[in-house]
Amino acid sequence: MSEWAYEMPWRPNFEAFEASGWVLGMAATSAVHLLTDLPPQPFYLSLIVMGGFALRRIPAAVHLYRVKQGLKAKPAVLMGQDELIEQMLKNRGNLFLGTGFKWTQSEGQQVFELLKRDITKLMPKIPDGFMGSPWIHGISMQPDRPIEMKEDLTSLHTLIVGTTGSGKTREFDILISQAVLRGEAVIIIDPKGDKELAENAKRACELSGRPERFKYFHPAFPEKSVRISPTKNFGRATEVASRIAALMKSEGGDPFQAFAQMALNNVIQALLLCGMLPTLVELRRTLEGGLAPLVIRSIKAYGEKVHPHFEALARAALSKAQTDEMKAKALLGLYRTEIVPLAPSSDLEGLLSMFEHDKAHFGKMIASLLPVLNMLTAGHMGPILSPNMDDPDDEREITDSGKVIQGAEVLYMGLDSLSDSMVGSSIGSIFLADLAAVAGQRYNFEDPEELKRRPVNIFVDEAAETVNDQLVQLLNKGRGAGMRLYVATQTIADFEARMGSPAKARQVLGNTNHVIALRITDQETQKYIAEMIPPTYYKYVMRTQGNSTKDDPHMHSLNVGERLMDEEGELFPAQLLGQLPNLEFLAILAGGRVEKGKIPVLTRPKNYEKAVERAKLLVKEAA
Repeated sequence: MSEWAYEMPWRPNFEAFEASGWVLGMAATSAVHLLTDLPPQPFYLSLIVMGGFALRRIPAAVHLYRVKQGLKAKPAVLMGQDELIEQMLKNRGNLFLGTGFKWTQSEGQQVFELLKRDITKLMPKIPDGFMGSPWIHGISMQPDRPIEMKEDLTSLHTLIVGTTGSGKTREFDILISQAVLRGEAVIIIDPKGDKELAENAKRACELSGRPERFKYFHPAFPEKSVRISPTKNFGRATEVASRIAALMKSEGGDPFQAFAQMALNNVIQALLLCGMLPTLVELRRTLEGGLAPLVIRSIKAYGEKVHPHFEALARAALSKAQTDEMKAKALLGLYRTEIVPLAPSSDLEGLLSMFEHDKAHFGKMIASLLPVLNMLTAGHMGPILSPNMDDPDDEREITDSGKVIQGAEVLYMGLDSLSDSMVGSSIGSIFLADLAAVAGQRYNFEDPEELKRRPVNIFVDEAAETVNDQLVQLLNKGRGAGMRLYVATQTIADFEARMGSPAKARQVLGNTNHVIALRITDQETQKYIAEMIPPTYYKYVMRTQGNSTKDDPHMHSLNVGERLMDEEGELFPAQLLGQLPNLEFLAILAGGRVEKGKIPVLTRPKNYEKAVERAKLLVKEAA
């Protein structure tokens, strides 16, 4: 197209008026011909000429009509899971995001011109209850097509931003189903506990031929939940202590948090020395009930390993001790006289030093930690977050994030934040820390090529409820461990409020290379998204007119002119992000590609048996 070409589609359809005039002229000419006895040749010639002029204008008239009709509101797009399977088979190696078109300067030019006019005079009637501006998607003459990106690029992580009800969870449906059907490990952290999201993930497991892959966790439904420990996976004992202490609401450098972390670390070291897993229930029991029983067990366990006559010495030392406190003190003295000269233990001495600490002061220093442990272990929370493998009466499955990842399973974690936001936030945060530990183990001990073949997809809805330093670490370094993160939030301010500073919020945002923006009402977030898109230049016509009168009143001049001008503007105006209808998005993918799309609502397969057969092809390829 020439650089001088300029089209204004929002003007009156003069081409239609002209074509109509020629058609009316042809009708009048035909009527005169039929009602008179004049020679026919002039009439035939006139009809041919007028028909030619009408045909010349009809294409432009139809084009303008279609452009304006495209502004109509359209119903939501529905997609069965069988259709999604066919889409995956058709475009192997690509991740399907939705349907739409590439947003270019041409669409931006149309918006630039439209926003200068009264849109209500151009818009067809919008159905009652329709939310948003349907013309944003309908402004392009490009036909909708699948919007996709290479699966390999998903390791660059994806941020999904949108206000309540705009369609974030429905986009998760599409992305999760594809990951499940590819046979990959999937972990879903959902603070709301969306039932449809869980149901679609479960159905995808059934379609893949392995329904047992689906694992369900929800504090409100403990009878249906798997039992899972957030403290099982760690490389060093200090990791568990730090992930629990981080749940305490405190400012940076808080001495109470530092003391609580030290106390947790000492207890965990002693539990490991005794061959016990540091579950949340065990940690609470030790810190609330007193350290004496753990001191007794840990000294006995260590002494029997390093001293050949420890059992006899311990029996003599405990002969006169009646209470646990007295027994602990007796064994403490034995440790210092008999074991320290032989083989002292730094892991054990931290606990012993804490045991000798003033008990009143110790209680005050861990006063902020105990409520955290209490809410994660009270009632039915204890058995599902601190599973007891020796309980014969509890038949619920026991798993952990490492097992889920190793077996390419699908773990849905509903946090029930609506009922108890503090507990839900704490569960989400501690599991993200657990995933960070697993990522570290994968990165350190597994083959890089094997990690590429076994990626882990982590979906965090309403991420501001659970975001912590470990999530930032996963975003920053998780790619090397085969982690693909999809993080959804409503506004940037949610991250800032949770993390405590804009700088930390930017760490989350800066580590996501793909952004899917749905309707956004927050102006700061709108501005952030718009600034990610480079500006462009738009054409417009400048009309000028003027007059002048010199000293001679007879010398009066007038001038009228038009100029084709350029003006810099946003490729996608920020304010339009607040007008996107439900289930519509603007995707800014790595490399600067901008796509305008719609999210299909995922439904049950229309032909279930056929879907299972077709899904087998995907599973076979993944294997």
